[in-house]
Amino acid sequence: MKINKSLSLPLYQQVKRYLEEKITLKEWEAGHRLPTEKELSSQFNVSTITIKRAIHDLVDEGFLYRQSGKGTFVTDKKEQNISRLVSLRNEAWEDHNHPHRTLNFNREKAGRKIGKLLGLSEKQEVYKINRIKLQGDKPIAIEHSFIPTSLVPNLNPSDIENELLYNLFEERYHVKLEKAKVYFNTTLADEYEANLLKIPLGEQLFVLERYTLTEAKDVIEYSRFILKQDQSRYFLEVPL
Repeated sequence: MKINKSLSLPLYQQVKRYLEEKITLKEWEAGHRLPTEKELSSQFNVSTITIKRAIHDLVDEGFLYRQSGKGTFVTDKKEQNISRLVSLRNEAWEDHNHPHRTLNFNREKAGRKIGKLLGLSEKQEVYKINRIKLQGDKPIAIEHSFIPTSLVPNLNPSDIENELLYNLFEERYHVKLEKAKVYFNTTLADEYEANLLKIPLGEQLFVLERYTLTEAKDVIEYSRFILKQDQSRYFLEVPL
């Protein structure tokens, strides 16, 4: 297994490409157990952090899955990690590039419905942000977010370009976040959603609604994510 350290392509992506090719070419069938991260690190002559990052991406993209105490295996069905699709913050080994395309960015009065969700009066202002989340160049989710302007002042469209909202809250505004609550549902694609996600009208979609609270118990964000299913099986991995 050769890695070219002189290439501009990051090492973890070279490792990821090699592993993905093994899977897509069926050299590693469903259920195949990968070597340990330590073994792969030795075989590729790279750090275990590089191996972890490559495997992390392949797990989130549905090529691999982990079993506690047993190892990492090739999946028999396309899977998607829900937590990755509505990413909260960066893992230690990740860069800060999170591909999104902003559709709308407005500052407006909360109104009755959004005001109630955020604990605001109808006349208080919020940022209304609509974005498409991308995987490569493919749209995988529509993101509708509402943020009180009082908690995140002077936000502008360039701030959210390919960035996670949580990174902004914590790193730029130094807001202490306590928890997020996520609700699950489904819906059928309307014309707007079908056009954005490039799917047939009426196709079933997965819906997540997320409320984020600060340590001061303020709701700093309400987001609604409309996710393509693409014959995927969604999962949520919980560390124990």
